Amino acid sequence: MQTTTNPQLGLLDSLMIATPTNDFLERLDRTLEWQPLEQALQAMYPATTGRPPHGPLVLFKMSLLQRCYGLSDPQCEELVTDRLSWRRFVGLGLQDAVPDETTLVRFRQRLREHGLHENLLALVNRQLQTKGLILKTCTLVDATLLQAARRARAKGDATGGDGDAGYTVKKGQPHYGYKAHIAVDETHTLIRQVTLTSANVHDSQEFEKVVAGDEEMVMADKAYWSKARSEWCGEHGVANGILRKPSRGQKLRPATLRANRLFSSIRCKIETVFAWWKRSAGYRRVRYVGQKANRLELEFKSICWNLKRLTNLSAA
Repeated sequence: MQTTTNPQLGLLDSLMIATPTNDFLERLDRTLEWQPLEQALQAMYPATTGRPPHGPLVLFKMSLLQRCYGLSDPQCEELVTDRLSWRRFVGLGLQDAVPDETTLVRFRQRLREHGLHENLLALVNRQLQTKGLILKTCTLVDATLLQAARRARAKGDATGGDGDAGYTVKKGQPHYGYKAHIAVDETHTLIRQVTLTSANVHDSQEFEKVVAGDEEMVMADKAYWSKARSEWCGEHGVANGILRKPSRGQKLRPATLRANRLFSSIRCKIETVFAWWKRSAGYRRVRYVGQKANRLELEFKSICWNLKRLTNLSAA
């Protein structure tokens, strides 16, 4: 369902409908029900504040385009102005003004103020679950590093850097920034839950936050293995598919090695999410300074992946 600021289409809008379309955006616009999202977003604007100049759904859809294509605010404004298929998707007619970059900045600020920077994915996932696309048979868990938007603060320098970012070392290389932790439905690789921490937080520390506990099985790499985590899985009735690590001075039994190889061949499906983020969505580094702003960006990136998967699954 498309929402335009002007419900009466004029002659120019009729001509716009006849122009070539963007297949991905057209399928997405037909597949997802936008009204529940619009209602949740509209709640950010109480009657006392007056009617916003642009509908929140327009701004939400522009934010999706930004994260799908790795665009800055000015780039997004320019492309929505220029591309008729993008105008159609966000719900703007040819006579409608395109929200400027300041409006997008204020929209993100309002999302954070209302706590939606951590809840937008859940709003979208309710529909995916209703459609039967998020299955609870097996959840895959992993994390990926994201470079900070600013360089690390120089030694002795009181300014610069990002106070919420952190240092870590991966494969002998220093890294400064954040870490995105995600849990993915194994069947359709749809992201169920995400969290964002500084890079120095160990992967396993966010395990209980991203795993819902309602799945039949959970799989993760050896970094997540511990006796306490095995007990957590037992308490929640979740089969433990975390790759085993040998105890100090001991070797794993052949049967355990075979199980590790099997679990690893399934667990690696989560890497497709990170590959798309970094190769197609430009998400090798965060765009903002501060945990809250970057947490919202992660939420949008996760939604973009799920909507991409939704259109593919609906077309199959």
